[in-house]
Amino acid sequence: MSASVLEIIQWKAQPGVTDAAMVAAMQALLPDLQQLEGFISKTMYHNADHWCELYHWQSEADAQQSNERMAGQASLQALLALVQPDTISIQIMHQV
Repeated sequence: MSASVLEIIQWKAQPGVTDAAMVAAMQALLPDLQQLEGFISKTMYHNADHWCELYHWQSEADAQQSNERMAGQASLQALLALVQPDTISIQIMHQV
């Protein structure tokens, strides 16, 4: 079996967004993510208005296709409404 892939997504919350609202929106993603091919797990991190989620995928293709596959999901749209779009960064890293 090949090594897993880590997708690191970081962003800043919109002004006035509470921690509870952000956590609820991120947790609402999980059922949709679990339906995606190659999804393994996710972990959430937070510091002030900076947020980070680590996603483990079976392959880089799974990670890259996840954004397209999630694009129409209400759960992702709800999360994106809480995020400053220009602060979003995505990195994909390979396990060694």
